[in-house]
Amino acid sequence: MTRVLSIEDDPEMQHLIGDVLFRCGYEVHYSWNGRDGYEKILMLRPDLVLLDIMLPLMNGFEVLKKMRETPATRDILVIIVSAYGSEADALGRSVTNWGVFSYLHKPFRMDDLVSQVKSALSRFPDDSNQGKKARRKEISKGSVRADPESRTVWFAGRLIATLSPKSFDLIERLMRNSGAVSKDHLMKDLDYENCDALKKAVQRLREELGDSHKHRIWTAPEGYELKGAEYQEPHPHGDQVTSGDKKTLESPPVP
Repeated sequence: MTRVLSIEDDPEMQHLIGDVLFRCGYEVHYSWNGRDGYEKILMLRPDLVLLDIMLPLMNGFEVLKKMRETPATRDILVIIVSAYGSEADALGRSVTNWGVFSYLHKPFRMDDLVSQVKSALSRFPDDSNQGKKARRKEISKGSVRADPESRTVWFAGRLIATLSPKSFDLIERLMRNSGAVSKDHLMKDLDYENCDALKKAVQRLREELGDSHKHRIWTAPEGYELKGAEYQEPHPHGDQVTSGDKKTLESPPVP
């Protein structure tokens, strides 16, 4: 079933769009702000995005820019649905240059929306399906999930980072191992010249994951490990953590 994502903060408009497209046989998903909308684009890979411009948290221009900068989403069809600007002005021309299929200016008739949706999907019927068939499989470790196509990392269903290519290669290697990966294996597999180069790469990865999740890259005696579960601070005395009758020893997240 063809998948459509509507990113719209007006509840009445969102309801109308969803109801009309659902009755036309489309699988319709919703988002109420730009940030969540972009995350759903990465997660759902819709065939078509209906994108408002004036959105909270992240406006439509920012969403569109991120889509076109990301290889996994740059070819997804987009129809702008907004009261901001028009097809005839500079704004309408500029977003069209960004690969937007069409620009529907509010208010509009629902049959015009359906016509535009059908036209877009009939003109490019195979693009999205071909992309989905060739898509590299996501990898998971605990509550951490990584998408090779968009180089994104998710925790508990929320986007936490979009990584550079080298940082993604490193986290992907760590996620494919149940425990720690030795420094020797990492240097060999990822072509690092020496331990100093590897340490710098680990530091970059932690920085890209951000303060809230950098702790997931742990330093083990033999190398590095990605922690996929909820994080528990090391004990201040000897790094020993006690949970019931179980005790575990963890190393602090330093190179």
